[in-house]
Amino acid sequence: MPRGICLIGWTNKEGFFLIGKSPSENFELTEQEIMRIGSLHRMRRLDANVITLKLKELNVVSFFSGLITAQYYIAPNFVIALLLEKHENPRDYIKALPLGSKMVLQEFPVKRFDARTTTFRDVLSNIGQTYNTTLPLLYEALLNNQIEINEDELAIILAAEQKASTIEQEYETLKDELQNKDSMIATLQNMIKEHSEKIKSEETMARFKATLESKMKIEELKSSNLKLEKSVNEKEQNYKEECNMNELHQETITLLLDYKLVMQLRDVDTREFLNNLLERLRPYSDEFHLELRDRIEDYIKHIEWIPESS
Repeated sequence: MPRGICLIGWTNKEGFFLIGKSPSENFELTEQEIMRIGSLHRMRRLDANVITLKLKELNVVSFFSGLITAQYYIAPNFVIALLLEKHENPRDYIKALPLGSKMVLQEFPVKRFDARTTTFRDVLSNIGQTYNTTLPLLYEALLNNQIEINEDELAIILAAEQKASTIEQEYETLKDELQNKDSMIATLQNMIKEHSEKIKSEETMARFKATLESKMKIEELKSSNLKLEKSVNEKEQNYKEECNMNELHQETITLLLDYKLVMQLRDVDTREFLNNLLERLRPYSDEFHLELRDRIEDYIKHIEWIPESS
């Protein structure tokens, strides 16, 4: 049975730190273990991703929501880790944990903030206390296999990881093929060398002919090898271009979200001011004040930017 679950946050200044855990008495994590879990996610990639690992006393399956500068899921900069007994297989939860993480992340009052400029206290202030309720609920849902596995939704959450993994697999396959071709070339070259030493009379001409055929085969393999090398280089170039394009998209998204946040804050202040003004005008019932109140109420209805609901 899983030992428990924990919520981990991250800031650029303080690194990874424990926010909460459930059940609180079932396990302890050192700062080094918390940092190891978070660092493995960061080393894997900056987008949302899921990993498994072994600690000294526990097995772990962990989901990272991604950085704000990458492809993140609901709320960036958070890790939700499920702690298992040593005999349990973390891969049993590798699909359920990312899908279930929304039970915790979507309840944060503020879902998007830049951890590069915030502190530990800022993080706690932004996310509120909902995790004290949602984290135990997620633990119970995982414990009782209540998370519905939706492959399409999972693919969206881990889209960047799956795309990068596919490119990496293709690249590794091409590398293996190149190594096999190189091995075949080396074998044929050794055969040619052996045959060359034995060609001393007319009786060995047949073997010499076979050696010539082997040389022709080597040339064919070399040509094939060059094509494979070209394909590998193209894959590497496409991968680099894809990474550069992802970075550009993420920067654009970040700028747009920042703009939207500013507009939301402006309209929140405007709405609050107009609502206060309405309260002050309510005691007056003459025609001028009534018309003024109608115009203010109509303007409030047409405020464009509405803050995201928590």
